[in-house]
Amino acid sequence: MKISSFMHPKRLTQQYHRLYQHFSGQEVDTQLQQLADIACCTRRHMRNVLNSMQQEGWLEWQAQAGRGGRSRLRFCCKPESLRRDSAASLLGQGKVEQALEVLDHDKQALATILLQQLGQHWRNNRQVLSIPYYRALPSLYPGTDLRRSERHLVRQIHSGLTVMNEEKGEVEADVAHHWHQHSSLEWHFHLRPCVRWHDGRLLSVDDVKDSLLRLRQLPLFSHIQTVQALTPRCISIVLNEEDARLPTLLADSAALLLPSSHAQNPEFASHPIGCGPYKVMANDDFHLSLQAFDDYFGYRALLDEIDIWILPELGVEQSSEQQSTKGLEVQVSPVASAEQAYAMEAEQGCYFVLLDSRSALLRSQVLRQQLSHLLSPLLLIQHIPLDVRQYWTVASSLLPQWFHLRQQHEVVGVPEHGTLSLNLAFPEDQPDYPAIAQAIQDCLAAAQIEVSCHSISFTDWQQGLGGFDMYLGSVNFTSDIDYAIPAWLLGTPLVRNAAFDAHNHQATDLHSEWRRGVLDAGNLTAYVLSQHTLLPLFHNRLRLQVSDGMQDLKLNALGWFDFKSAWHR
Repeated sequence: MKISSFMHPKRLTQQYHRLYQHFSGQEVDTQLQQLADIACCTRRHMRNVLNSMQQEGWLEWQAQAGRGGRSRLRFCCKPESLRRDSAASLLGQGKVEQALEVLDHDKQALATILLQQLGQHWRNNRQVLSIPYYRALPSLYPGTDLRRSERHLVRQIHSGLTVMNEEKGEVEADVAHHWHQHSSLEWHFHLRPCVRWHDGRLLSVDDVKDSLLRLRQLPLFSHIQTVQALTPRCISIVLNEEDARLPTLLADSAALLLPSSHAQNPEFASHPIGCGPYKVMANDDFHLSLQAFDDYFGYRALLDEIDIWILPELGVEQSSEQQSTKGLEVQVSPVASAEQAYAMEAEQGCYFVLLDSRSALLRSQVLRQQLSHLLSPLLLIQHIPLDVRQYWTVASSLLPQWFHLRQQHEVVGVPEHGTLSLNLAFPEDQPDYPAIAQAIQDCLAAAQIEVSCHSISFTDWQQGLGGFDMYLGSVNFTSDIDYAIPAWLLGTPLVRNAAFDAHNHQATDLHSEWRRGVLDAGNLTAYVLSQHTLLPLFHNRLRLQVSDGMQDLKLNALGWFDFKSAWHR
């Protein structure tokens, strides 16, 4: 149903409700003037109101000629049904605020309607997929502090010079169709012609140049010395140290291309302009709406629209078990049925606790080693409710197939009683962290160590702000492990500063060795874990709830799926 633009949807439904109540929903013979008096408006306005209601199918109005003629009025639907249908139509158009107004701001009524619309469906001959999610997604800005789901979403909206093929674990062409290493420190990338931004403008070589230069403030890209346009379709990147993995580095979500003018747009973080397969149509506290970009330079997406609905903001109540599993689960359809199945696999990553070597209390490696012993994952998991940890296994390293911690057999003592009070921070809006934080409190309390827990913004957590002693978090790695793990250890401000603060020159040396290909992910991980600053805790399982009608949904390393390749029958 499409609500008439003649008047506000809520006002139109109120007028219908008034007429329905006056005549008790009965079919009557009446006059236009009588209806105008009931609605407190002019005859001309009443005629327009009746025409709008009749176009919507709410009533039938058989007008008779002349001012004295009596016309037949028949009501076709009850007001409550009308309100629900109107709200459903407005939701389909992404007009959440108007839908709430029609329902008199009854979020529970809105949630009931929304749950019926989730999953795959057709809308105006377009394939639409509506997905429930547990939190808002206010920032889709590449190069800033992004959580796991945002890292996936920016790849649907933006494109880079290169892209990682997750299935093959190989770098492939994206906006750059070819590249080569011109010398040990210089690379050339050749750009596709006629690549368009979502606002219709053509991507220019200056857009690419500015996108790369802005990255130099990040540790992973600090070795970029100059970027020059050799031709309108070729750029030169000159480094100040060798990097055999530069094409892989440029496939990182931080390196996605942005318009040169993006910084002038104050709403760019929530409503970015990219050149990827989907463009942002709406993004607020209630939902994120993506629409396939018809001028995308690659294969046009098969799903026309993606709607991600923020259930808590829309009044949907969830059980404690549902809340505890939402962090690593994406539901394509939330209604359980025999036709649905779960795609499930062990995450390539873990929950972890970081013992910050910058803390005056934790500068001692011996003390960090003692705390790591007290926080053994085998002990810790016993303090976590079963409904929270039902998919968890204890960790021996950053990856489930690695066992670095089991190779450490040092004899450790225990901290002196009554001498330690620690502060632990974790990102807000993640349902699993409070349970793990409570378990950490319980385990250390047994050794008379007091722990105060603090929920902070993800940006503050990622940057290691606040002067906390310990940081609780989680990480998921993409398929190229030899890139993804060192990039996280050396490129995340919190991890880099907390793990290497006492030996910052060593972090720089390790970074150079990795860039040259001398140091691999396994050896770097073994070194960091041996310092007892990083303690892997648990591995979770990524889960994708799939309905029978959806095709080509393949679970990726971030717990989502490639939007543009999925479709429904």
